[in-house]
Amino acid sequence: MSAASGTTDTHPFRLETKLLLPLYLGALIGPMGGIGIVPLLPVLAQTWAIPFSSASLAITSYMIPFIIIQVFSGSLAQVFNVRKTLFLGFILYALGGIFCGLSPGLWSLLGSRVIQGLGAGFLTPVLMAQIGELVPEKHLGKAIGFLGLFYTFGITFGPMISGLMEVHLGWPWFFYFLAALAGVTGLLYGWSSRGGLPPSAAQDREGFWAVLPILRQALAHPGVLFLSASAFFLFMAFIGIMTFTAHYLKSSLFLSSDRIGLLLSSTGFSGILVSPIAGYLGDRLGRVRVFRAGTVIAFICVALMAWFPYTYLTYLLLFLAFGTGTAMAWTTLNTLAVQLSPSLRKPVTSVYNAVKFSGYALSPVVLALIYGPFQLRGVQLGCLAAILISSLLTLKSRPSLS
Repeated sequence: MSAASGTTDTHPFRLETKLLLPLYLGALIGPMGGIGIVPLLPVLAQTWAIPFSSASLAITSYMIPFIIIQVFSGSLAQVFNVRKTLFLGFILYALGGIFCGLSPGLWSLLGSRVIQGLGAGFLTPVLMAQIGELVPEKHLGKAIGFLGLFYTFGITFGPMISGLMEVHLGWPWFFYFLAALAGVTGLLYGWSSRGGLPPSAAQDREGFWAVLPILRQALAHPGVLFLSASAFFLFMAFIGIMTFTAHYLKSSLFLSSDRIGLLLSSTGFSGILVSPIAGYLGDRLGRVRVFRAGTVIAFICVALMAWFPYTYLTYLLLFLAFGTGTAMAWTTLNTLAVQLSPSLRKPVTSVYNAVKFSGYALSPVVLALIYGPFQLRGVQLGCLAAILISSLLTLKSRPSLS
């Protein structure tokens, strides 16, 4: 029996579709809003006659509150109410999107992105935890695999959607689209979860201060910090390869932006296909084993990038395989985080996601120190080290994952 939901292992996975679909859609909008703004940055810089570096603060103003609030959002949901926490996330995200579209200048846009990032921070870990509440453990890998599919879809197609909307309707319409998507998803969640979700396990605790003891318990739970650090280093490697390969190909080899975009998007296309399969294999073969296979594939791909001279076809194939390996690793890491502690599932996933996405935020800053003197080869070697560290950290957490 599922520890939190009371769902028996014999309950068919397919019967949970009504409850799972809004959770998957909610997981999609966070990464779509985070990375979808990238094609709009040059447009914003030109429209408002500001430096590109100033426009790029629209990413930072989204990511910082997104990371910080995730430390607490799972514990808040555990103490107060899951539905209220998720509704707050959907409302903040939708309002932030509307305010972004109405922004007359940079500062109002940055403030609106903070609101949007807060909304995404309430959604991401709680949605992941809720999947663990609804799905029997023997099907959990499959369910988290589909979560990875939606998440990767948001990363892969967010920039394409924003670019198309900017060309045909104007840049504000991408934010209106995100607001509408959040609103519709919130309504769908409200309809599907009526009487269908268990009450919060800790809602009888006294007020806001109950959050801190729960957060401390999550941090002290065996394996949480090692698993979170593993995700941090894997994300650092993934973002590092994507970011600095793109810069090198543009600045040194003068490759056109559309060809660079196709190259980078290939990791997402393979991730969309592989994530559900990796979840199924994790259920059947063991999650740690599938994680190891994924990190080995990713490690070999980066090593081959460092070894072989660049050709477009070679890098395209290697990025496809790299996306396959990282999708396998992410799916199993996320599943392990969800199942690590059924009684503390929401705060544990909050800590895990906050640490994981910190790897996204810090990767360009840290690896830029290597890229300056050693160029792309140095970054590739640094990313190889990060993948290796990620794999070793999972070994440290293995007793608690058994």
